[in-house]
Amino acid sequence: MNTKRWSLLGSLFACLFLSGVISSSAWAVPISGLFNTGVDASGNALAGGNGVTDPHYLVFSSTIGGVTTGVNAVTYFNSAYIANSATSRWISHSADGSPGNGTTTFRTTFDLTGLDPNSAEITGFNAADNGGSILLNGVNVGSLNGAFNTLAAFTISSGFIAGVNTLDFSVVDGGPPLALRIDGISGTADLAGPAAAPEPISAALLGLGLLGIAAVRRKQKRA
Repeated sequence: MNTKRWSLLGSLFACLFLSGVISSSAWAVPISGLFNTGVDASGNALAGGNGVTDPHYLVFSSTIGGVTTGVNAVTYFNSAYIANSATSRWISHSADGSPGNGTTTFRTTFDLTGLDPNSAEITGFNAADNGGSILLNGVNVGSLNGAFNTLAAFTISSGFIAGVNTLDFSVVDGGPPLALRIDGISGTADLAGPAAAPEPISAALLGLGLLGIAAVRRKQKRA
């Protein structure tokens, strides 16, 4: 087989590879509804001091007497904590982080309707005063970082379900104040159902590649 034929075969294999790579990666989309703590709908840090309502995190449950559940969390900051940023703030179950000595669970939700839950993954950074657990749909999927002067990475790659999912951050406090910080949270999942079928784009890309190869061959023949 001469050099020109090897070149043509190489080009064809490249087109096939490129088609497969683009068609598979094109179907991974961002998971909507994931927010850092202490931000508005645009993902910007809430303005104001302590006690500003966080619209995305709920005080879902608490073992601490005097804590009101079923209400939104509020911003709270202590000088011992890693500083707030333009994209996230500390939150608590009260404007002063008390009472403590128990466990308070903060909940946020997101919707995977139209996405494949088996392909979903969420990453981010966290810190808590004084630690605790991360739960996805009621199942423990990780630990909260109790070193509240730094942020630690977390990854969730299993336990997702179709439709609405619950993401809980269960903060265990050994003494007030109690607080939680989530930063850099994001996720992706593949499209599910007919929308995920890659054949039309793959075929189109392959067709364009073959047309290009044919044009090269015609040019080589004329030469």
